[in-house]
Amino acid sequence: MKKVSKTGKTIAAFSLLCISITKINAQEMSMGIELRPRAEYRDGYGSPNAENTDPGGFILQRTRLTVGFKNSYLKTGITVQDSRTLGETGTNSEAVSSSGSLSVYEAWADVLLCPGGSVVIGRQALKYDDNRIFSASNWSNTGNSHDVVVFKYELEHIGAAHLGLAYNNDKTISKESMYSGATKYRYLGYIWISKPLMPNLSLTALALDEGFQKTSTDANGSSTYGNKVSMYHRYTAGGNIKFLKKDFPLDLFATAYFQFGKTSATKRLNASLLALKANYAFMPQFILTAGADRYSGGSSTNSSKSKTFNWLYGAPHSFNGYMDYWTASLPTQGLLDVYGQVGGSIIKKWEYEVGYHLFKTVKDIEYDGASQGKSLGSEVDIKLSYKMNDCVSVEGGWGSYFLNNNSRFLKLKSSSAACRTPGWAYISLTIKPDMFKLKL
Repeated sequence: MKKVSKTGKTIAAFSLLCISITKINAQEMSMGIELRPRAEYRDGYGSPNAENTDPGGFILQRTRLTVGFKNSYLKTGITVQDSRTLGETGTNSEAVSSSGSLSVYEAWADVLLCPGGSVVIGRQALKYDDNRIFSASNWSNTGNSHDVVVFKYELEHIGAAHLGLAYNNDKTISKESMYSGATKYRYLGYIWISKPLMPNLSLTALALDEGFQKTSTDANGSSTYGNKVSMYHRYTAGGNIKFLKKDFPLDLFATAYFQFGKTSATKRLNASLLALKANYAFMPQFILTAGADRYSGGSSTNSSKSKTFNWLYGAPHSFNGYMDYWTASLPTQGLLDVYGQVGGSIIKKWEYEVGYHLFKTVKDIEYDGASQGKSLGSEVDIKLSYKMNDCVSVEGGWGSYFLNNNSRFLKLKSSSAACRTPGWAYISLTIKPDMFKLKL
């Protein structure tokens, strides 16, 4: 047998080492785009229209370009976004300066610190649980993202823990100065924990602290702020329990959140949200959903204390009806939404959803010198989607809100206001191809 020379052995060993390093540090670069025009017809979306007004129609478009990189110890993502209403600017207008529609939606790096542990720093979308508290808010034409540092520790079958911190300023400063509030908060800190309790049953918990700029008013009625840090805080704590078993038709999702602290510099906060949702899949073509959301409420005359729950940074359009009647601002008297929905796959690539919401307040509504009960009317929503291929999908929907005297009063300050039955419809086209994935 022919002996291998010492040089040959060295070359072979070096080749194996290079192959091993390449496998360990395999690198990948990717690029993708998203084009999403959406046409909407609104006749009383969010609030009733008077009879002497015409409905509104418009087209939105969101354009995103995303570049990503990853290897065994680093991930990065950058998304540039243009969000606009068609016709907002002409083709020869400077859209960036006139409307501010072009922006960096995400720019983050995820650095591995230890097995299971990493830190993500930069502008990023925060998404947790059912998207009720933190969400990328995909329905919104701009979406939600935060300038935040998130420390993560995740181990499969054991659980996960995230710690997020953010502190905002208008510009570089050499001493404390007023923050004008490009984001809602000056300071943000949160802890999120996920833990499997047993097979098919998991628990998540979230604790959130938001610090808001505290200003004072001078003799001329103008807001002033000194050179000392001054903030009031709003706290949110709660979590979810989820039951989900593979190949079992029933899944359950229970939610409870509590808010306290202050909702303004002078107003104390004591609010809560309780929710329960159940899905039962009779077959892929017919999935039944039933649930209820309860938001606390109190007296509209109490100027020193609020019991109104704040939506924070979730996806409100996904809850309490697609007409968004009670998502932008919950009634002071609270809200109870009891709903049912059927959905599923009709045929290949087609999906449907039909939902009904019955709304009530938690506390009685009072006007005209008497209690008027709790009923707020109801809503019907229909959605249909079609996935043409891996890159292109179409979605359309229709909704109608059925008013009563109480909902007219809360929205228009008059229980007898003359208005049409609110209606809304949309159609959206999403084109989202992966332009390339290159392994380096």
